[in-house]
This record gives sequence, C-alpha cells and structure tokens, in this order.
Amino acid sequence: MKFLPVISLLLSTIGCIAQPWKNDELATRDSITLFFIGDIMQHAPQITGAWNPANQEHDYKHCFQYIQPYWEKADYVIANLETTLDYQNFSGYPQFCAPWQLARDLKACGVDILTTNNNHSCDKGHEGIKKTIYYLDSLQIPHTGTFLDTNSWTTQTPLYIRHGNFKIALLSYTYGTNGIPVTHGQVVSMIDSSTMIRQIHQARNDTATNIIVMTHWGIEYAITQDSGQEKIARLLHENGADIVIGSHPHVVQPLEYTFSGPDTTGITVYSLGNFISNQSKRYTNGGIGIQLQLTRKKNKTYYNMQYLSSYVYRPIEKGIRRYYVIPEPNAPNLLGRQDSISYTGFFQDTDSIINGKCAKLKPQSSPVNILRIR
Repeated sequence: MKFLPVISLLLSTIGCIAQPWKNDELATRDSITLFFIGDIMQHAPQITGAWNPANQEHDYKHCFQYIQPYWEKADYVIANLETTLDYQNFSGYPQFCAPWQLARDLKACGVDILTTNNNHSCDKGHEGIKKTIYYLDSLQIPHTGTFLDTNSWTTQTPLYIRHGNFKIALLSYTYGTNGIPVTHGQVVSMIDSSTMIRQIHQARNDTATNIIVMTHWGIEYAITQDSGQEKIARLLHENGADIVIGSHPHVVQPLEYTFSGPDTTGITVYSLGNFISNQSKRYTNGGIGIQLQLTRKKNKTYYNMQYLSSYVYRPIEKGIRRYYVIPEPNAPNLLGRQDSISYTGFFQDTDSIINGKCAKLKPQSSPVNILRIR
C-alpha cells in the first residue's frame, strides 16, 4: 500500500505576507470583499519552471508576487484549480497533474478557497481525485466540486462562507470531464438542472444570505458567451443564485447583470479567462480577477464590483521559462519590447470585451456598481 507524504502545515511564507485580517473576530459584520480568479493551469513547462534547485522542491510563490497585494485587500480569494495534485508523476496537457506545492503556495500567498470540478478533474482517474482532496484537506484549504463519495457530496454541499452577518453558499458545477468516467463512487458536481435547483433551494432553506455559483462551461476560445451559458445563467438566477462566475473558455468573456425581481440582482461573469497558464496566443495570455464587495443593509445586499486584468509574463531565466502574473496597473519595469506590446494588447482586448459587450452594466437604478481597478 502506498502512503502519501505528510505535509507540514507550517507553510513557507517567503515572499508572501501574513494575513491576520482573515480572522472572524475582525470581520466587518455588514460588508465582505471576495476576489475571484480564473483557471489555474499547469502545463508541463510551468511545472519545470517551478522547480527550485536550492530547496530541491517546486516553488510557485514567485508566480504570484505581483498579484498578491490585490489578494490582501480581500476577505476571501476564490479560484478554479484546473489540475490534479500529486507528489510524483507530474504531467501537463492533455492530462494534468501538478506538484502539491502549487496549492501550498497559493494558500501562502492569499488564495482561500478552491473549486476542483472541471473538465480535467478525472485526468488521473480515481487516484487523481483522491490525492487532490487529500492534499487540499492536509493544507486546510476549503474546496468544493469533487468528492470522495456521495455522502461527502451531500453533507458538504453547499460550501458556506460565514463572515459577520453573511452566510454565503458556494456551489460549483462543470459541463463534463472530457469523457473520462467518474469511478468508485466518487462525485464530480455536474451542470444538471434538477441538481442545481435543488441545491440552490437547499441553500435558501439553510438561511444563506447569498448564493454564488461557479460554472465551468462555454466554448473554448470564444470571446462571447453562447446561448447555452445564457440559458443556464438565467435558470440559476431565477431560482435564487445572486452571482454566477464562469470559467473554461480560457479567454475573458463579458460581464452582465439582470433583474429577476424588484429586490433581486443577478450578476453573471461568463468567463474569467486564464489566471496562469502556458498559453500565449491572443486573448489566452491572461485573465481578469473580479473584486466583489457585498454590503448588507436592511436585509438587502448591495454590490460593488471591480475587475482587474492580469497578464502572464513568461520570460526565460537561466535557460528556464518562468511564469509571473502581472496585473495591469503599476506593472514592474521588467518586460521586453515584445512582451510590452502583448501586455498592452491584452488589456485593450479585455476592456473591449467587457465594455463593448455589456450594454447592461450600469443603469442608474441598479444597486450594482462595476468599475475597472486602476
């Protein structure tokens, strides 16, 4: 019988700042700030680039050093982990498996919650789901989307964020697993109308103040949502979901909101794009983060939403390709001429997608305010 290595819970924080404000005793009772980031990919060159010969282990903290200050302003940072985890036999596309240190360093630099259900959840079969859950549990990282059995799925869904006067239900669904079956009684939470409606109603019955649904959906590399995404978003909002956050297309797609009642606002982010990956073609070489502040006044929630574009810088350093997530404002002076062109082009494309495709963003009567972070 193989045993997984024991993980020390004394996480390394070199290059990362401690976060004492993530403490319920300090929670602002009537306000909470959430920060959502897109697909965390691990192509083979990224795994190679994370190897630290000095420490003889994989180390990802440098990847997040420029984006970390924005995470520090949030109460909770939530991301889609689009890879399985292990301590050996790593691989990139088409069947992803990354070093467990990726999750360790995401947590050390500020990520609080991960969703694990996407089209790559079953890339390493039964053991891949089992080991990924093992490492996240060992690191004490809350997660949702994949489960060891139906009992875990039933009892651990929704995942609740309790903060001050908020009790936020987090649900997550994927369109599929690339045709690889889920085995041995495990569960990957799928996009299914009856299941989603039932779990949203369960959250309402559990007195959730807000319901957030993470959806892995859409057509890869399409910079606009399709009718299927719109139909699912409408179904989710009509049944009580406040916020729908999408991933999978690997490019940024529009944001919008709709009113399903006089006091109900439905925010939809169709795709956050790639948070970090080895993809470099136009539109794929970055993504957006959504900073969402929720404020409760007289049992009604008001939203202030901002988006932050970020570019994946991939320089060759000492013969090895490295990866850095570079946010738009205050970029460090480290980009060469070609990267500067790509960097600027990505942000211009992103603004065009969001502002050019979202006619419904800011009517004066709306309790939602959406701005770009500068």
